[in-house]
Amino acid sequence: MIMVITLLGIVAAIIAIPLLQGARGWFDATTREGITQSGRIAIERMTREIRNTARRADNTPCIAEATVTAFEFSDASGDLANCNVLSSTNFIRFSRIGAGVPYTIQRNGVDLVDNVQSLTITYYNSTNGVPAATTDIRRLSIEIISTKGGEILRKYNEVYLSNMKGY
Repeated sequence: MIMVITLLGIVAAIIAIPLLQGARGWFDATTREGITQSGRIAIERMTREIRNTARRADNTPCIAEATVTAFEFSDASGDLANCNVLSSTNFIRFSRIGAGVPYTIQRNGVDLVDNVQSLTITYYNSTNGVPAATTDIRRLSIEIISTKGGEILRKYNEVYLSNMKGY
């Protein structure tokens, strides 16, 4: 009887090691998938909406704020004549929120993605230089670094404002 219990213990230990490694791999893959999906969805939504930034009659973009961690603009459905970006019906604001790492990225005060290590928005003028004013912005690069369960993921995208590539 003791011999059977000992043999069962040895067989169980041999089987348990691959099962444990498989379970760890599954948890790692699930964590990686979650962080990949959240970062991808956030940057794709930001890119799609920023691309539709409204323009004034003089072809300058309707941008209220452009910092390294926030971007506020009027979209194409807003008051194009006045670029009324501060009206609650036609502005979009993407911003990094939080006092410490990890941060949250919000769209108009609603969480878009969490577990963000950093959000960096860089602005370019028509000659790929640093714009002197928000009206000179023609292109943005967005970088989101997310972290979850020890995994770090970097998402990067560039956005040309609508109909402004050649200006």
